[in-house]
Formats: sequence, C-alpha cells, structure tokens
Amino acid sequence: MEVDTIDERLALFRAMAGHAGVDLAALAATVPQEVRAAAQRCLGCRDSEACHHWFAEQAAAPAADAPVPGFCRNAAQFADWHALAPAEDEPQSVPPA
Repeated sequence: MEVDTIDERLALFRAMAGHAGVDLAALAATVPQEVRAAAQRCLGCRDSEACHHWFAEQAAAPAADAPVPGFCRNAAQFADWHALAPAEDEPQSVPPA
C-alpha cells in the first residue's frame, strides 16, 4: 500500500468534488464545517489506491456524467451538495430594487 501525503489526498478530494460538480470554495463560505468534515473523511480513507486508479480510468476513457464511485466515503455528501447547487443554465434570482 502506497501512502499519500496530505496534499495528495486533498488534491484527490478537490478532484472528486470537481468531478461531482461541487464548488468547494462556495460551500466553504456557507457550510465550512461540512467541507472540513468531508475533507477529514477523505484524509481517513483507506481506498486512495482505488481512487487513483479510478481517476486514471476516467482520464483514459472518460464516461459522460460518470457518478462518483461507490467506494468514495463522500459520495453521498457530494450528491447532496450537487443537488443543492443551482443549475448552471438556471437564471439566478435577483432581489427587486
């Protein structure tokens, strides 16, 4: 088993969040405790080799809208965050002047 550095593990966390369509910066501004908890789950994960392998497979043969893999300890959290995010083509509501 290869041991990742903290920076490598957090890079996987950010990459998986990006794959899931999650804006970590925006979430960190609104729910920082949830983002910290998710990062901690990633840091404590024992499947980093599977994560690296999964990303390598995605790079070799990208699947359209491939979901976050089931082994990801944050799969449910990423799905929840993604469901809460407004659609990119959805107009943002502007408060009346």
